[in-house]
Amino acid sequence: MAREELVMASTLTAPRLRERFPTLENATYLVSHSMGAAPLGARESLLDYWERWARLGPEAWNDWLPEIAQIADDIGTLIGAPPGSVSLAPNVSLLQAAIASALDWRGERREVVIEDLQFPTVAYVWTAWERFGARVVRVPSDDGRTTATERICAAITEKTAAVVLSHAAYVSAALIDVPAIAARARAAGALFVLDVYQTTGIYPYDVRALDLDVAVGGSHKWLCGGPGCAFIYVRPPLRERLAPAVTGWMAHEAPFAFDDAPIRLGLDQHRWNTGTPTIPGYVAARAGHDAIRTVGLADIRTHNVRLTTMIAEMALERRLRVPTPLDPEQRTGWIGIDFPEAGAVADRLNARRIFVDYRPGCGIRVSPHFYTSDDEIATFFAALDELRRQ
Repeated sequence: MAREELVMASTLTAPRLRERFPTLENATYLVSHSMGAAPLGARESLLDYWERWARLGPEAWNDWLPEIAQIADDIGTLIGAPPGSVSLAPNVSLLQAAIASALDWRGERREVVIEDLQFPTVAYVWTAWERFGARVVRVPSDDGRTTATERICAAITEKTAAVVLSHAAYVSAALIDVPAIAARARAAGALFVLDVYQTTGIYPYDVRALDLDVAVGGSHKWLCGGPGCAFIYVRPPLRERLAPAVTGWMAHEAPFAFDDAPIRLGLDQHRWNTGTPTIPGYVAARAGHDAIRTVGLADIRTHNVRLTTMIAEMALERRLRVPTPLDPEQRTGWIGIDFPEAGAVADRLNARRIFVDYRPGCGIRVSPHFYTSDDEIATFFAALDELRRQ
């Protein structure tokens, strides 16, 4: 898209809800791929949490448990999941371990297919499960940025218990071909688990349209929910089949009955709970989720594509390396800009409160969100040009 067309499109995709994010008053915030900006509503939710705790004591559970079920369902509306099919957890690492604990590693199906570009925590969890009989099969990347669909599908066999992939590579923003891989996993009888942390809130998708078995993600990136609120979607027909052994009293169908072991797992949003839930992380995340819903994922995506295309073009004009896919259909919501000393420049940008981050092999990662303006992109490049001259 030509620069003139991008600017003309700005009247249709102007920044939204900036007043809800006080950080934007004194910072250029281009790091939502790593940590979304903090909404004022999160502060109000945390104060309300404390006030209910102080006022109600243990009776506050009567408020909190229905509330976290509603937060889970609200996430479901963003990803196309039916009510009751999304559960909350403190983080994705715990959820990945819970998924692994729900599988039987004693038979012939013991292989877990992951890609080499997977976020490290996922590889850590599934590799640790090798002590219980799992065997991790890592699919290599030729370029360090993408993983060929054909290579992933070829790794899925009758010995595959689970296919655990990231919707987009954290090192390059490159999306994978989910429908083709999901179809291959289904044909082979393998559980398909998609980590959607890198895409939820910036790239519209529908868990039912994609025919996913399981999706896991979290709130602190594009959902602007802060740390402490991850989620898992499980396809309803699989609900009773998957019984996690990583569990706790809050996963019981009647937790306040305090029954003796073994646990009778609930069939609602609390089935994937473990111990006492981290209520502050859950309630704080809600304001970010609400902002995403208010703006709408389609408009967020349109605005993001326009600005990321602009960023990529401006970087290439400066003869900088852009390791991110240039085709918007092949990437999630950020652009990588690489050059010698990019890490040091990123540190100096952050010192000026132009928030970005740096990853080796990728360079400076720059991400506009629904609250990002054209002027902020110009501010970023003006500072980048100045620091590169120094």
